[in-house]
Amino acid sequence: MEELRYKAFISYSHQDQKWGRWLQRSLESYRVPRRLVGTEGRCGAIPARIAPVFRDREDLSSAADLTSSVKEELAASETLVVICSPAAAASRWVNEEVAYFRELGRGDRILALIVDGDPKSEVPSQRCFPPAMIRNVDGQPFEPLAADARKWADGKALARLKLVAGILGIRLDDLRQRDMQRKHRRWMISASGAMAVALLTTVLAVVAITARNQAENRRQHAENLVDYMVDDLKQKLDEVGRLDILEGVGDEVSKYLETLDPREETEESLLQKVKVWRQLGEVSMGQGKLDDAMTAFNESRDLTRELLRRNPEDTERIYEIAQAEFWVGYVYIERGAFEEARAPLDRYLEYADHLVALEPNDPEWIMEKSYAHGNIAALITRRESDDVDLALKEIIASVELNRRAIELAPENSDYFNEYGHALAWQADTQLLLCDLGGALQSRQENLRIAREALERVPADGYVRERYAYSLSGLANVANQIGLTEYAADHLKESAEVLGQLYLIDRSNVEYHWDQLKREEYIAKYLAESGELDEALRRLASLYDRMRAVLEAEGAGHYLRRKEWVGYLLLYAEVAWRAGETQRAEQMWLEAVERIASWIQQGVDPQSWSIEIVVARFLHWHYDGPHENGRTTVAAIPDVTLDEDRAYISCSERGALVLQALLRGDGAKARRHTDYLLSRGYYEPGFVRICRHYDLCHGYG
Repeated sequence: MEELRYKAFISYSHQDQKWGRWLQRSLESYRVPRRLVGTEGRCGAIPARIAPVFRDREDLSSAADLTSSVKEELAASETLVVICSPAAAASRWVNEEVAYFRELGRGDRILALIVDGDPKSEVPSQRCFPPAMIRNVDGQPFEPLAADARKWADGKALARLKLVAGILGIRLDDLRQRDMQRKHRRWMISASGAMAVALLTTVLAVVAITARNQAENRRQHAENLVDYMVDDLKQKLDEVGRLDILEGVGDEVSKYLETLDPREETEESLLQKVKVWRQLGEVSMGQGKLDDAMTAFNESRDLTRELLRRNPEDTERIYEIAQAEFWVGYVYIERGAFEEARAPLDRYLEYADHLVALEPNDPEWIMEKSYAHGNIAALITRRESDDVDLALKEIIASVELNRRAIELAPENSDYFNEYGHALAWQADTQLLLCDLGGALQSRQENLRIAREALERVPADGYVRERYAYSLSGLANVANQIGLTEYAADHLKESAEVLGQLYLIDRSNVEYHWDQLKREEYIAKYLAESGELDEALRRLASLYDRMRAVLEAEGAGHYLRRKEWVGYLLLYAEVAWRAGETQRAEQMWLEAVERIASWIQQGVDPQSWSIEIVVARFLHWHYDGPHENGRTTVAAIPDVTLDEDRAYISCSERGALVLQALLRGDGAKARRHTDYLLSRGYYEPGFVRICRHYDLCHGYG
C-alpha cells in the first residue's frame, strides 16, 4: 500500500484528452531508477513505479459542481498534475479541480505540464494557466512549478522527468543523473547511423546476457528503449534532419522485440511494438519507400487488432487501429491505387464512428470522424471515376462534425482552423458542381471563421495567411456570380495582407507571387467595369515583377507557368480592348510561344487545353497578328475540351462556349450559355462575350 502515497490526479480540458492519455501512460510506465527506490521522498519511501495515476474521464459539462467521485479522487491524491493550455485556462472544471485541491491544503503539490499557449502572454486567450493556479487560497500571486512538453522547450522526455521529480519530491538533477546513467547503461546511441545500429545491437546483447532476471529485464529494456526512440530520439533527429538514423535504430528495436517470448509479452510491450512499426512506416513514407511503409503499417495494424481483441471497448486501442487503417489507406493513395485505398479508409471511418458511439460528447473522437469523412472525400475526387456528388456529401458530413466539435470545445483553435479548411474545400467542390449559391455561402462562412481567428490573434502569421486566402476565395465566387465590385474589395484586402506578410518574410515567394496574382485579378475587374486605361496600367506594372519570380525559379513551378500564361493572355485582351494593338500582339505572341515551347519539351497538350482554347479564341475574336499569328498558332495543337464528363465547373463550361464559337457551332454555344445563366453564372467577361455573339436569349 506504500505506493499509494504517491498517487497522482491528472486534470485537463476535454480538448487535451490526448495529452491526458499520454501523460497517464507515461507516468504509470516510468520505472524509478533502482538506486532511488526505497530512499526518502516527499511522502516516504520512494516506490519503483508511480501508481495509480487517476485521469478524470467524467463529462462535467452539464454539472453544477464537481462530482463526489472526482472530489474523492482528489482527496486521495498526493499530487495534482494540470495539463495547461488555453483550453485548460478557459475550462471551468479544471479551475474548480485546482481550487478544490488548494482547499485541501495541498497547493504546494500542484504541478503544471504546458502543452500549448504562453503563461506570460499579453493576449488573455493565449494564456495557459487556469486562474486558480496563479493565486493561492489567500488570493496572493503564485507561480506554479511547470514542465513544458513542447518541442522547442523541455520536450516530452524531460517534461516527464520533471513531473516525476515533482511527484516524488526529489531534485530533478538527482533523478536526471540516475535516469541518464540508466539510459547510458541500457542504450548508447551516437549521432552516426551505422554506429547507432551497431552500438544498439551490442548493448541489447550485453543486457540480455548479464541481467539477473532476464525475462523482466529484456521486456523493461525493450519498452524503455522504444519509448526513448519514439518520443525523445525522434524529436532530436527530426530537428537535425537525420531520420535515416532513426530508421536503423527502429529496425534493430523491432528485431529485438520479435525475439521476446510471447508468453512474456505484456500489453505495454505490444503497444510499444505498435509504436515502433508506425514510426518505421512514417520514416519510410518520408523517404519515399512506400513498400517498406506498407509493411510497417500492416504490422502496426495487426498488432493493434490483437490488443483490441483483448479489450474491444477500450477507446485508446480503437483509436490506435483507426490510425493504422488510415496509414495503410494513405500508402495506397500515394501509390495511386485508389480502389485499394477505399477499404482501409472505410474501416478508419467505422472505428471513428465506434469511438463517437462510446463517447458521444468527446470532441476529439468527433474530429476523428470528421477527418475520416474528409479522407474519403479526398479519395473520391482523386479517382478517375469521379462522383463529385458523393464527395460533396462526405465533405458536408465532415463539416457538420467539425461544427459539433467546436460547439463542445469552443476554445480549441485547432478545431476552428480545421473548420475553415473544410469549408473552403466544400466551396471548391460546390464549384465543381456549378453550385454557385452553395459555394458563396461556404466561402462567406469560411471568411467569418478566418476573421474571428484574426481578431483573437492578430499578430499570428499563419492566421493572417488563412485570412488572406479566405478573402480571395470569396472574391472568386463573387466574381462568378457578377458581384465584381464586392469581389474587387475583398481582393484588395487580400493583396494588402499578403504584401504585409511578404515584407515580414521576404524568403516566402508564395506570398509575393500570390499578392501579384491578386493585383492581376483586380486589374481584370477594373477592365470589366470599363476602366481599361487603369487596368492596362496595373497589368503593365506587374510584368517585370512576375517575370522576375519565374526567372528566379529556373525551370519554374508548373502552376506558376500556367498562371503566367493566363496573365499574358489577360494583358493581351485588355490591350486589344483599349486599342493598344501592338502591345496586345506582343503579349499574345509571348503567351503562345511559351505554350508551344513547353509542349515541345514534352508537356501533355491536354493539360494546357483551356489556355490553348482561350489563346485561339482571342486570336480569332480580335483578328490578331496575321502572319506571325498564324505561324505561332500552328505550333500548338488544336486540343478539344472534354464535354462528356458528368461534372463540369462553371468556369470550364465558359471555356466550352469559346470552343463552340471558334468552331462555328452556335447551337452548342447557346446550350452551354443557357445552362450557365440558369445556374447564376454572370462572370463579367463571359457576359460580355455572351452579349457580343447574341447568346443571352432574354437574360438581359
